[in-house]
Amino acid sequence: MYRVIKDYFRLFLYNTFIFIFLITPKFIMEKILIFFAFIAYKFNKKHLKIARANLEIVYGDTISKERQEEIIYNSYKSLVFNMYEFIENQNITKESMFKKANILNKEIIEKAFKDNRKIIYITAHYGGWEITLPYIALMFGEIAVVNRRMNNPHIQDKYAKARSKNKITMLEKESAAKGMIKAFKDDKSIAVVIDQHIGSGIEIDFLGIKDLATDSTSRMALKFDAIIIPIFTVNNGFRNWTIEVKEPIDVRNIEFKSEDKIKELTQIQNDIVSKQIFEKPDFWLWQHKRFKEFNKNIYKKKKN
Repeated sequence: MYRVIKDYFRLFLYNTFIFIFLITPKFIMEKILIFFAFIAYKFNKKHLKIARANLEIVYGDTISKERQEEIIYNSYKSLVFNMYEFIENQNITKESMFKKANILNKEIIEKAFKDNRKIIYITAHYGGWEITLPYIALMFGEIAVVNRRMNNPHIQDKYAKARSKNKITMLEKESAAKGMIKAFKDDKSIAVVIDQHIGSGIEIDFLGIKDLATDSTSRMALKFDAIIIPIFTVNNGFRNWTIEVKEPIDVRNIEFKSEDKIKELTQIQNDIVSKQIFEKPDFWLWQHKRFKEFNKNIYKKKKN
């Protein structure tokens, strides 16, 4: 009974929070979100330590401490703007959503559909991932997205309904493989955020650091002759995004250098994500323990 009451109370807080966000004038909301980012940067000690540890292991002394701190603050700002997209995009029309972003190289996706290819979109916890997928789904067709189920069933239901409105089907991680196969059979595309830490996977280099990565996208691409299309969204300001479609990874054209095609294809995808982060690091979510599989100790160090 206690758990039921707690879930409903959290649902009440969730609905109240969304209501306040949506009725607040946009110019005020922007200032509030920037303030949230500043507060998180100043006082969220736990995740600040994680971000600093990640930047240190990736960059070492190749960039200044001042630049590292700038990256962390900008990452927080991008994150709060992205979270606002999650809220607002549940309640607006696709025309309104399209006005908030411009898309580069959309002909890559158009060609994939014209060629009748199965499509796997890959992205990362980078910039505006909460606008990327609904925008692409509404523009080009339904997408099945692998996602962890929320603990609160009531909020999960609202989340799933909002996603469905934007032509997104949620696939639970525990049964993702079956869900992705069914999505392809139902003529849907698939989308996977491939940069998070996982407890099992293929050993790869990510941002120059040894770690594990999911091989699900590689297996699906090879099994179904699918084309992999990377997409990244950078923030230009509040409710202002640029969605960039990158050159596709076509399994038909890859000259594999080894017998382990899955591992090689997984590394290719992670190289693309790494390249994007190195080019514009301010938009990546540095605040999660990406490298803990082989570098647990870096998150135990005290950072000043």
